[in-house]
Amino acid sequence: MDDVKISMNKYINCINYLVSKKTQEISHSNKSLFQHLINVYNKLRKWEREEDLCYAGLFYCIYNKLETDRSVIKNLIGSKAESLIYQYKENKTKNKNTKIILLASKLDENMILVFDDYLDKQEIDTNYFYFKDRVAWNFLGFGRTPIWRKFNYLLKCKNKIEKKLKNHTEDILKNIHIFDLLQSERTYASANPYGTIHESHVDYEETLESKGGITVMYYLNNFWEFNFAGETVFYNKNTQDILKSVLPKPGRITVFDGAIEHCAREVRRDVNDLRMVLTFKYKIHLD
Repeated sequence: MDDVKISMNKYINCINYLVSKKTQEISHSNKSLFQHLINVYNKLRKWEREEDLCYAGLFYCIYNKLETDRSVIKNLIGSKAESLIYQYKENKTKNKNTKIILLASKLDENMILVFDDYLDKQEIDTNYFYFKDRVAWNFLGFGRTPIWRKFNYLLKCKNKIEKKLKNHTEDILKNIHIFDLLQSERTYASANPYGTIHESHVDYEETLESKGGITVMYYLNNFWEFNFAGETVFYNKNTQDILKSVLPKPGRITVFDGAIEHCAREVRRDVNDLRMVLTFKYKIHLD
């Protein structure tokens, strides 16, 4: 009982400190910095990280102009947790723990990253004709159930083209410093002509069994005009509004939090091509 009381007092003291720094008045990614830090702390708790790491998450950016005296933070959360914060300040990718804090903070910021010009024209054309003409598509959906209707192809990543795409994906995830916190789960391509059905959905939900996941999506068409439509639309369920809309430009790659609700907008009626995407799904795996 005494341990619970001590732990609660520690948390209350931390909250009072953040309020004293007026973090509730500082904007951060469409919310207050105060709320963001609470969210990072709570996410680390949900991920069942050790207490020191959770408290490091609560203060991970405190040395960005808010505090200069390390002893103040040490007195609040202890030397081990404070050391993690300082490591994060010096190098966010220093070790696994700082990377976990980085991932938790990214996911609270509605992570939707868009990469253009990652593939050259030759590779864009190679991928387009491979998926359009060579793979064995299956068609999913009929009648009323399931409501999804699309062409689907599961990748085995054994030939040169599929292996190269897998390597690109791993390199991208390494470059944003989250690859070693993920575990590959599923890789597939989807294709949609006009008239197929797209449901709004999430790729991952945070549950007791799942910590969530990251989706990497390639747009495979080698030509696309902006008025062809077919955007990937991301939604904010809380505000009932659109977070971001991403056009399927040739060679474009989108990396996003799989817990964000999203949907493929239907292509224009007279578009004489399949809207093709390639999807890599990775679950968060911290242990």
